[in-house]
Amino acid sequence: MKRLIVLGDSFSAPPKIGDDYEPWYLQTAKLLGMNCENHSMIGVSQDWCFWMLSKLLKEITPEDQILIVLTHPGRFWFFDDKPQMTNPNIVNIDKELTSTQLEAVKNFMLEIQRPPLDLQLQSHRLGWLDAQIRLHKLKPAHVLCAFPLYIELKGYDMSEHINWNDYENVLISKGNLMMNVEVQEMKLKIDEYKLWKGYDCRYNHMLKTNHAALSKIVADCIQNQKPIDITDKNKFLTNVLDYELFKNTDFLEKELEMTAVKARQQYLDEAYQEPWAETSGLFDVFRKKKLK
Repeated sequence: MKRLIVLGDSFSAPPKIGDDYEPWYLQTAKLLGMNCENHSMIGVSQDWCFWMLSKLLKEITPEDQILIVLTHPGRFWFFDDKPQMTNPNIVNIDKELTSTQLEAVKNFMLEIQRPPLDLQLQSHRLGWLDAQIRLHKLKPAHVLCAFPLYIELKGYDMSEHINWNDYENVLISKGNLMMNVEVQEMKLKIDEYKLWKGYDCRYNHMLKTNHAALSKIVADCIQNQKPIDITDKNKFLTNVLDYELFKNTDFLEKELEMTAVKARQQYLDEAYQEPWAETSGLFDVFRKKKLK
């Protein structure tokens, strides 16, 4: 049976074992009459996703459909055996890495990492994808952006790195999941971090109603071989989350992952911590550079 092959980060990572909820990518596969083969994992970088795809290419057939949920270009696969530790924003990264590794991450972020290079590398990855689809004679790959694909960089001409619409074998989404779905679920002036306190209780950062909406959009765009367009906010549930959320039991059960709601409370009671990037001073540097 033909397959929907998904690679991405927490916007497409499978639920915990034993959880029978079917997120948007499983709903999409059903609408397309495909089996879903999901290789996504929370926290990973673009490098990891494309490396995984390179291992799968020989087994992918012209009947299959590749769907990449493209994570933030600033993430970096620091350590081979820890592909999820790619981002200093990870709250408890200091619990997962050694002090030597943490120092290496901090120095990389302060001395080496820079947005123009991130965008150039992203451009190279998408160009590689375009070439591989052509060489293996596969269907055009769909790319659903998890984060904004590009930001204006003062003093840098990135025009030759953002001509993705010219690619014949890669269809890149209009809009991105963070800004067009995740953030839109918040009521005006509600701060996401203050609401979740580092523990998002939604499946893939989206309410269940929006999983259903997203699956229909993605399935339709794949069937018609056009870029996935998630820019119409009228197709999604918006402006509903506020600081009273956890008092609304009916809404929690309808829209959120209830095991995560319980785990979040235990985390707040027993293990809550400020993000390492805050306590280490990285966020202060980012604020000065207007990068946070």
